[in-house]
Amino acid sequence: MDSDSEVEGILQGSRNQERPPSSYGSMKSDEEEDENITEAQPSVGKSELHTFTTYTGVLLNRNVSPETVFTETTHQQSVSKNPQERTFITERCEEQEEKDESSPIQVDSPEPPSPVEHEDELQEEGDDEQQPGKLHPEFDLPYIFKSMQSSLTSLGGPELHLFKRYLCGRHPSFTMADLEDSDTLDIVDKMLERFGKLQGLREAIRMLESMKKPELAQELEKKCKRAVIQYELKCGLIRRHNCIFEGVPRAGHHLYLKYVYVEPQISTQGHGGVNPLHEVRSDPPNPPQVASPDSMIGGNNIFRLRSMNGFPVRCVLTTGVPGIGNSVAVQKFMLDWAEGRANLDIQFVFPFPFREMQSLRERNIVEKKDISMLELLQTYHNETRSMDFLEQPDCKVLFVMDGIDIYQGNLDFKNTPVVSDIEAVIPLDSLLVNLIRGSLLPQALLWLTGRRAATNQIPPEYIHRVTEIQGYSDEQKDNYLSMRYSDKSLAAKIISYTKHSRTIYTLCHIPFCCWMVAMVYERGFRNHDDYGDKPPKITSFFIHYMIIQNNRKLEKYYGQNPNSQKWTEMDKVFMLKLGRLALTLLDSNRSVFYEEDLNEHSLLVKEVAWCSGLCTELPRANTKDKRVFCFTHLSFLEFMAAHYVWLTFRLEERNVLDQSHRVSKLFKEHTLVDMYRKAVDRYLSAPVGQYDLFLRFLCGLSTTLNDGLLRGLLFPHNAPPLKGLEDVVRLLTKRKDGAGSERQTNLSECLRELETSED
Repeated sequence: MDSDSEVEGILQGSRNQERPPSSYGSMKSDEEEDENITEAQPSVGKSELHTFTTYTGVLLNRNVSPETVFTETTHQQSVSKNPQERTFITERCEEQEEKDESSPIQVDSPEPPSPVEHEDELQEEGDDEQQPGKLHPEFDLPYIFKSMQSSLTSLGGPELHLFKRYLCGRHPSFTMADLEDSDTLDIVDKMLERFGKLQGLREAIRMLESMKKPELAQELEKKCKRAVIQYELKCGLIRRHNCIFEGVPRAGHHLYLKYVYVEPQISTQGHGGVNPLHEVRSDPPNPPQVASPDSMIGGNNIFRLRSMNGFPVRCVLTTGVPGIGNSVAVQKFMLDWAEGRANLDIQFVFPFPFREMQSLRERNIVEKKDISMLELLQTYHNETRSMDFLEQPDCKVLFVMDGIDIYQGNLDFKNTPVVSDIEAVIPLDSLLVNLIRGSLLPQALLWLTGRRAATNQIPPEYIHRVTEIQGYSDEQKDNYLSMRYSDKSLAAKIISYTKHSRTIYTLCHIPFCCWMVAMVYERGFRNHDDYGDKPPKITSFFIHYMIIQNNRKLEKYYGQNPNSQKWTEMDKVFMLKLGRLALTLLDSNRSVFYEEDLNEHSLLVKEVAWCSGLCTELPRANTKDKRVFCFTHLSFLEFMAAHYVWLTFRLEERNVLDQSHRVSKLFKEHTLVDMYRKAVDRYLSAPVGQYDLFLRFLCGLSTTLNDGLLRGLLFPHNAPPLKGLEDVVRLLTKRKDGAGSERQTNLSECLRELETSED
């Protein structure tokens, strides 16, 4: 029997010919396979046998030892004669099946099945290469096995012995005693089992190169070119995305993504993603719509969706409010693909974040240089240097383009010429437009993410599906805070403490706020024994949120180093303008605003909805309707209104709540009380709920601690401290005694915000 026939017999599970003791030599017949699946009993005096499978449907019975550990990272299945009786033995598959059973969204199969087992079934469904579930033959284990076996067969006796010695140095489970009686088939079998198919192939090529066999190495690499490129690409993605930095990146302060990541809710219904829940107001003005539970979909199933006309999607757009976790969700998607947990039918995933595209654009402008699609690929992904098959219809590639709001180029879809040649040298703006259009690489998948106000520049005809990240449910908030700490008692304290403030716990649906809670409260519980005895104050939390969001704006859109950021006069002016808009909305009992409102307050759409981190754009039913905006939560509107009142008094010595009164430096102690008197009068004369949090924030901003947080940012470090807080406390206490029960509760919270003790 020739070697190819022998390999075929092995891969089909046949035992027509005896083999030396090796991986495939221990395989059973179909009848024995069924017995092992249904009656798995360990033998007396022997180690219990574990069942491992690969995409070929081959059942391997192994002793539990380091020499027989199967390192294949793709899904493993227990195969029976009836395909409907197959059971997936990995946790990932079980979780995926549970998600699919609970989700009514119509998607394709959660993971592509083996092309060997399902070839006929897939052919019946159609020949569309975009259909999930079809793996390219070059990534199939039998093809890689045969290619490696064919190359290694040409090695003579001494050369094969040298290859075995090299192999022993590559993996600790290989020993010369183990490989002494092994022939080529046995060696290939054990390499694929212990390395995995992609790494095993790459190791074989490297060892042939080390043995001064460049012809054999090049021949094997040429046969399995796609698999080799995919392996190098996956290794690079794992290195780049395996860890995450939170806050300001510092050496040694990274976290492994898989240990802290909780997948947020992702909906196929885009209503804006604004949480309508409020601590005080049960009927907020213009309450935003929320996505229905049956519209949620797993992040790895985004390209299992269908477009509205029933065809497979090519371009998917994902939006969400600032801090909702778009970039981290993208990072986890690519990491899952690279580690073989999801989207196995996609051959190549290339990240092209718009942050890097913006840097490239600025460099090209200085150098007066254009670029081609092929050159762009090779610039950021050196693995593509030999991808001569990129334009072939069977090459399924995904481009992930995160953060379109960062890109400052002109994406002119109306006037940009159509270009379809990937070697054509054109401006970067034109290149991106043609890639999104589908003129360049029309068979490629495209995933765009960004804030809604920025994504509106893309014509809807080029977007086949829109998804929106909704953030965390209450259960996911608790899961996130629990996962971060090995000390479960500390995690329980933080969760309990967070729930004492309904406002903060509501905002934790935004993963960024959840991270802030984890960082701040962990430090409090570790450093102070009596921390957590009282409910948390809310003003300092909102001040930190505003500061961090503005710092992120300076980093993302203005290129400032996160370790040396400096607020300018423009930042102070912007905060005043945005706060004045917030106070106008609060006075008129509105929560949404339009472009004319921005023009009235001398604000730009890009400044507010793209960069601020505090506002977002809401979707429109019709593209001809007016653009609608709102703060990412009603409490942010109330905070910015209070911040405007307080900051104007701090900077200009002016009480905006009483336009007719101009304060005097000589009577500053009394004017502070006057400002609060006007605020309390406005609060008591309005309906319950309208100014409740506004007054609470205004009280909290005047404390020494919170006043110090903004020193050096919005006013000088040496600015004189505020005086007269004792009179403010007496004023609130007096008004509290004469107010109703609902007012008394909120005024008590205002007095607690005024307490000078630090949280």
